[in-house]
Amino acid sequence: MMRARGITLHSARQTIGARSATGEEAARLDEAEGAALLTMRRTAYDDTGRAVEYGTHVYRASRYAFDFRLLVRPLRRDRQPAAGAPGDP
Repeated sequence: MMRARGITLHSARQTIGARSATGEEAARLDEAEGAALLTMRRTAYDDTGRAVEYGTHVYRASRYAFDFRLLVRPLRRDRQPAAGAPGDP
């Protein structure tokens, strides 16, 4: 859908957490109140840096797992590491 509108995804910021289900969440997710939930918040950006997608999600911890693949890209000589990045003095 985004591609059809000429939007090119570039990056995203995603935060994953955990908390206990509220009564309403428990009812909607068919879980017990207080059951463990996984949470995720994500903002995706296009190649101009504009936010093009935002979502907040709640998952049943009893049925989900997050699996990540982390890639390391070599630092280009013409770019400096971000503040606080490994190798940053």
